[in-house]
Amino acid sequence: MLSFKVHSNEMEDRLLVPFYQVMKITKKYPTTVGSLSEQITNGIDIRKYKQEGTLYLRASDIKRCQVDLNSPKRVSLKIEDVPKKIRIKEGDILITRKGTVGITSIVSTDCKNSIIGTEIIKVRLKHDAPVSPEYLYTLLNSKIGILQVHSKLTGTLSRGINHPSLKTIKIPILSPKEQKQIEGWVKEAKEKHTKSIEYLNKAFSLVLEEINSCLTKEVDHYKITSKDLEDMLTPKFYYPKYVKTIDKIKKKFKTQRLGDIADIDKGEEVGSENYRTYLDKVDSDVPFIRTSDLPNYEIDDYPDYYVDEGIYEKTVLNLEKGDIIFSKDGRVGLTAMSMDVDKCILASGLSVVKPHNKEDAPYIFAMLSSFVGKFQALQRTVVSSTLPHFNIEKMADIEIPILEGKIVIKIKENVNKAFELKREKKLLIRKAKALIENVLLES
Repeated sequence: MLSFKVHSNEMEDRLLVPFYQVMKITKKYPTTVGSLSEQITNGIDIRKYKQEGTLYLRASDIKRCQVDLNSPKRVSLKIEDVPKKIRIKEGDILITRKGTVGITSIVSTDCKNSIIGTEIIKVRLKHDAPVSPEYLYTLLNSKIGILQVHSKLTGTLSRGINHPSLKTIKIPILSPKEQKQIEGWVKEAKEKHTKSIEYLNKAFSLVLEEINSCLTKEVDHYKITSKDLEDMLTPKFYYPKYVKTIDKIKKKFKTQRLGDIADIDKGEEVGSENYRTYLDKVDSDVPFIRTSDLPNYEIDDYPDYYVDEGIYEKTVLNLEKGDIIFSKDGRVGLTAMSMDVDKCILASGLSVVKPHNKEDAPYIFAMLSSFVGKFQALQRTVVSSTLPHFNIEKMADIEIPILEGKIVIKIKENVNKAFELKREKKLLIRKAKALIENVLLES
């Protein structure tokens, strides 16, 4: 579609050309989210969080292709005590109605026993709906869906979407063959996603089994003498749970300094004036990855922001397969590992670990993702202004324990299998979304 007309009676309170292009496409389709849905409802508001309990999903935990299981809080409320109308089950669609509005995910087996917060809308399709949850999920995450959501936003200071507006979003329906393709790709992607998490959990369990005996309990009070003081005056630097745990690990295992087995660098500061949203970006733009864009140990394929490819080509940091990303600002200690399908720019709040031997990357990743890496990072974290910050120079001093050879091999195998599945998942989701956009936007 190279050109099109918009009549005056079709004009709304925006002059965004892609919006009217999508309106021209969708106006001929009578199907809406409301006509497809058996149930549309919000979650519940819970403010008291616990160390253990039921997963409580907030808007920030919902990503376009998955639910981030590393970020949810936990609450004491049990699933059986949650009203039935807001319980979620596999196949439900979750849509953020506040914050970054319209981010849509689909409930998989890994998060079906979670509780959703008030900033999330649950959509459950009718049993005889003409489209599958996988198709609706893909459509809402495409440019056609995102533009419609943004055209429905209400409010001034805090923009959002309400139920009546969500119900009016048009759902173009492709041919049965195309729908079947999309449904099959997304279902396969969901299976690979779930399996990848299982493999990572196996790897982390192997680490925990070997090192768990070194873990020191929490304490409410502790003291240090002047002779133990170092150049860090942060109480956490002397916290027994961190200090004694690492001391025990160093006594029980041979260890290597991270700085001796890997190069460590930091991400780029590109300036917020260069940010583009998904709706603003052009095809050549590159994802800009911040600390909030590392769901489930991977780089988010659909982050909030993108930057011009020209900026990417000028960046010093060349991200390669097997590089380990480690957050040093804000939520210190989040990890991910880069794949060959990840072309992106990392923000300055992230550091990059480049193992000298790439075959060691899965093992180092597993260690940095466990309490071994997290404790040492948190111990050295300071608060700069209001933001927790982990000095990149201190990262080189993280000690990596060397476990028995057979255990190391098993850890590597599980991590490698997980990331191969993650890679395949990303390609399947890209294919599904591209099919919808190519058929509808280029017709």
